[in-house]
Amino acid sequence: MRSPVSSKKRAWNAGQIVGQKRAFSSEDLAQIEARLLAVENWHDLALLSFGLDTMFRASDLLATQVWQVRYPQGPVRTLIARRQQKTRHIVNPVLTPQTRHYLRKWLGVSGKNAADHVFTRSKRSDGSPITRAHYADLIKTWATWLGHTPAEFSSHSIRRSKPAHMYWAGEDIALISRLLGHKSIANTIEYLGITQHKAESAALRHSLMAGPQIASDA
Repeated sequence: MRSPVSSKKRAWNAGQIVGQKRAFSSEDLAQIEARLLAVENWHDLALLSFGLDTMFRASDLLATQVWQVRYPQGPVRTLIARRQQKTRHIVNPVLTPQTRHYLRKWLGVSGKNAADHVFTRSKRSDGSPITRAHYADLIKTWATWLGHTPAEFSSHSIRRSKPAHMYWAGEDIALISRLLGHKSIANTIEYLGITQHKAESAALRHSLMAGPQIASDA
């Protein structure tokens, strides 16, 4: 009989240094949106836009049902309320007009009912939601379109993109923390990699070698 320690499944990242996944820039997202619009891929447009606005973890995002985003026989909601599966905290994401538009298009062409999952890809309208692996593959595909290294992106790239943009645009970190459903501002600063980014920027500002004048390779 194997010991409890030896029977444990080895973590996928055991022995590896795994950093935070990159957020998409506004320029990145504009390119992805344009490419998806060109082929009228309403599912992926709704998924991307909804993921950005809600800042949900994949587990919450993919579990979303139609009744949670659309009034009965009515329009898509502007304000929604969800209890996060991981923390049990309630968050109140706000859906922008563009997100509501893409949701309307997708729900319309897919013919979904109130109890159906929103993101079911090409399955039956009442089918199971897409898997986390499928979601991750979509994001890596988008990163590949942009010429980025796919391994640097994951579902957290979508969750992190809007709050990172809001922070560097000067929005209150306390408000961003609330939208993410974090317990503290310190958690948000760590999650967005703000301290690390500032540390790297500070290090680049202080070169101690005189050397010849060279062009930056950044």
